Amino acid sequence: MVDVKLTTEVAAPQGKTQRVSFQGTLASLSAVSAMIVAAGSMFTAVQALDVSRTSARQKIFESQLAVCMQFSELTTQATDEGAKTSYLQEGPIDDSVRAALDTRWEAGAVLSSAIYRQYLQMTMILPDEVSDKAYKATEKRAEISDKQVEAMDAGAISAAMVADFQRLSNEESDLLNQAASACRDYVSEKAGL
Repeated sequence: MVDVKLTTEVAAPQGKTQRVSFQGTLASLSAVSAMIVAAGSMFTAVQALDVSRTSARQKIFESQLAVCMQFSELTTQATDEGAKTSYLQEGPIDDSVRAALDTRWEAGAVLSSAIYRQYLQMTMILPDEVSDKAYKATEKRAEISDKQVEAMDAGAISAAMVADFQRLSNEESDLLNQAASACRDYVSEKAGL
């Protein structure tokens, strides 16, 4: 087999002659083609990255919306529970009262755990100014729980305790509503509503 080399003489600047081979021209064309393919690949990669970012933002938004909706639901439950503190009556805690209080406070502990879990989720996907409001509400729930233990240990519910429970319950309700509202406002802003 005979290797054919085509060469052409071209005028180079300043009166010099330069030889250009057919193989060199093919190599140059191949390099240009490769650059065009690479540029196309980069463009495709940038588009795919943009789609991935959009998808990730959508998933984050959906998670934020779900957490806020769940927190609002728990806020409603806690507010309803707090409104029931009016059943507390001044007087000694006998066995029947103790059993009723134990049942109610166990349900309250379950609700407190659910609110705290929602707060933890909020810290992962929402700004601090939103999740901090939820934390303040969890602190108020802990304060209510401490008062409940104090009443049980005392063996009686005083008029001051009833007033404290009602005050703490109202404060907790306000804090939960503020946190739920901040969550709602943040998600609405992200959604462009």
